[in-house]
Amino acid sequence: MSHAFGEPPTTIRQPLRVELYFLAHNEAGEPLAHQRALSVALAGTILADLLAPVEHISVADGLVFVRSRELTGDPVADWALRLLQAHRQRRAARNSDGLPTLAALPMREALRQLAVAAHERTTAGLVAGDLVREVSRRRLIGTKAVTFPPTDEMVIPRVRGRLRSVLTGFTQPDWQTDALGGMVRALDLVSELYLDEAGLDIWGLLAETVRRIGETYPAVREVIDTTEALIAETAVSVYG
Repeated sequence: MSHAFGEPPTTIRQPLRVELYFLAHNEAGEPLAHQRALSVALAGTILADLLAPVEHISVADGLVFVRSRELTGDPVADWALRLLQAHRQRRAARNSDGLPTLAALPMREALRQLAVAAHERTTAGLVAGDLVREVSRRRLIGTKAVTFPPTDEMVIPRVRGRLRSVLTGFTQPDWQTDALGGMVRALDLVSELYLDEAGLDIWGLLAETVRRIGETYPAVREVIDTTEALIAETAVSVYG
């Protein structure tokens, strides 16, 4: 299989969560990362999509604030906004001293709440948009395995190619590709970029994507850092 460095980036961009979903699954629709870690990462991408380029939420002192009740028209993003708003209201209702910070949700808690259904919601949205199809097959032991391969066989190479192109300097970086690089780093999906034989410091280049996004969207950088920390904690709880 050829993975040319200069694969041209497409001008049509899906939300960050969709791009990560495709990079975190193979062509057969099988996940390449542990389910719990992937769910946390998808929750992080949902928050990032709500922060940039339009700030539907804001982040301050480790807290997530919903800025408006106005919905985005994106079913997954709107589900996340409603969930954050509902938890914000419950927290405020449980506290009667009127402090404004009590109306916000700690980012770690926001990520955990979103992670419960982030993978399911993202997958359902992709099925509804005909971007993946549901495939069921019987296993030898009688259980059923369900996977969701992409309907466009080139979508994974396109997403991978754009990130590779930015990492290798063929394409100017943008916030979404840099954020994708940060999430790939957090999930340890570096081998899926097929750059092992390029003689590059891939981990260093991915760290640079996170540094760059911190200059443009500091709140997105905070989401990526917190997501990576939660993924690390998830790995310890699973394998420790």
